Amino acid sequence: MEITAPGGDLEKTKYAILYGADGVYCGYKQFGLRAAAGNLNKDELQEAISFAHSHGSRLYLTLNAYLRNEDFAQLPDFIHWLDGTDIDAVIVSDPGIFSTVREHSSIPIHISTQANITSLYAAKFWYELGAKRIVPARELSFKEILAIKEALPDLEIECFIHGAMCVAYSGRCLLSAYLNKRSANSGACTQPCRWNWALTEEQRPGQYFPVDEDQYGSYILSSKDLCLLDKMPEMVSSGIHAGKIEGRMKSIYYVAQITRIYKAAKQADPSDTKLWAKLNKELLMVSHRPYWQGFYDFDHSSAGIVEASQSPAYTSESQYCGKVIAHQEGMLYFDAFHKINVGDTIQVIFPDMANDFSLKLDKIFDDDKQEVTQTKPNYRYAIETHNMANMNYEGALIRTCQNS
Repeated sequence: MEITAPGGDLEKTKYAILYGADGVYCGYKQFGLRAAAGNLNKDELQEAISFAHSHGSRLYLTLNAYLRNEDFAQLPDFIHWLDGTDIDAVIVSDPGIFSTVREHSSIPIHISTQANITSLYAAKFWYELGAKRIVPARELSFKEILAIKEALPDLEIECFIHGAMCVAYSGRCLLSAYLNKRSANSGACTQPCRWNWALTEEQRPGQYFPVDEDQYGSYILSSKDLCLLDKMPEMVSSGIHAGKIEGRMKSIYYVAQITRIYKAAKQADPSDTKLWAKLNKELLMVSHRPYWQGFYDFDHSSAGIVEASQSPAYTSESQYCGKVIAHQEGMLYFDAFHKINVGDTIQVIFPDMANDFSLKLDKIFDDDKQEVTQTKPNYRYAIETHNMANMNYEGALIRTCQNS
């Protein structure tokens, strides 16, 4: 099963690939559903494609916004240009974009979850039009997805396996457009579902009644995060073609960490309880809401409803502190994103978890090779790692952990 990871900007795309993604999806400056994701221009997109292919990965471009009439003016020329690259596929939801891609290129097409494919008949519709892969609606159970796969064995199926969930049907939400004049279906969602909502009664204006309250308030529209780690053996054995990680708006650390976890899970022996315990522990090292298994209904015990997270807060058992820039003559150079003090213990993490190591900091040097007692965000520093000189530090990241 392919592990498909989010890209975002060029740097994040490269980290996803370094940390084991079999495929990466990212966006262009237009036509996608994540307008604020640091999307790629043409030069960056070409570089991302080359980087992916040189590392044995595939690159998919999201053209999954729902366009207005005026938005189509520039699309054919872009598709002509894209057809001259080695892009592996485009991801679409709008039938108008689908037909434009078919008319002006030979690029393989994947159908986005935004197209809300909820039945075999809808899947067959897209397959007969020429779609290579579909991402079914997130409302489907695993049983329903497998029924589509059995009936259409030549149609690739990609399922979400991890990440934030939208409260709206197939992610097609109108809240942001109505409240903030920024359309989620055009790529500009402001996530009002994460706000503190309450119930009001017509005859009692100004009185707010939380539906389910804790110390933070009531967050009845804010879904828990999807997590199918423990179901990966079942997903892999089912023959599902790809497992998709959400997160183009998340940090490099999030993308790298979640990608390497699911990459390891894909290859893991289901009976290796020690490894599975480690992978589950690593899941807690990224910022997340409470986890749940979405609508997959693996035990066939319920139809599935959106489970709301009753807190606005994310939790994490680690702090992303920096990325490694170079390792020379026993010194590790890194760009700091969070404060680290002399005396702290850091963890340096790698695409292969077996290479991770912890290090207590006796000294920190600034860019002028002067000793300092702590780091400041957005500056470069160096630390001594004499006994770890023979490792490949490409893509390595630095974090601190609560239990370190």
